[in-house]
Amino acid sequence: MSRSVLPNYTVIRDTREQDGYGWTFSTHLSSRRPPRCDGMIVDTLQTGDYSIVGYTDIVSIERKFAFSELWGNYSSKKRPAFEKEMDRMSSIKHAYILIESSMNSDILELSPPQFTKGVPGKSLIRWLMSLSVKYGVHIIPVGNCGRRIAQMIFEEVIRIEKDRWIPQTSKTDPEKNCSGY
Repeated sequence: MSRSVLPNYTVIRDTREQDGYGWTFSTHLSSRRPPRCDGMIVDTLQTGDYSIVGYTDIVSIERKFAFSELWGNYSSKKRPAFEKEMDRMSSIKHAYILIESSMNSDILELSPPQFTKGVPGKSLIRWLMSLSVKYGVHIIPVGNCGRRIAQMIFEEVIRIEKDRWIPQTSKTDPEKNCSGY
């Protein structure tokens, strides 16, 4: 009799994520409860900055350093490219944009001139909410907890996607446990 076992996972970091920026995922201790991270590799991803080996078709995380980075997308020539990326992410079951900033009244009420041409923060947030609804992408301000939130997302995807778990033969099944005889 076989059963499925919760697998460990390996994070993929996109090659376009700049060195010195972004997150690093290291191997979990073997005493940690599964699913455990087996480390990280750097490879090309079609969409997003991070995913999991074997799950790139269903999980994608785009990392944004701050709302200022999104202000640049909102008020510039980069806006169509950003919306195309959102469209690509819409076909991914577990798609997230994690913003390494916290939401506060300054973000909503101010319009820093270095980021925009008089665009109020409310307009940026409203645009992000409309994109989230239109494309089904979760947009979460995570403050300084981005890597940990990404790790939690990866672990939850592993837990709920049971059809991708590893089949394992039970040791009590004599048909499958012949030890080479």
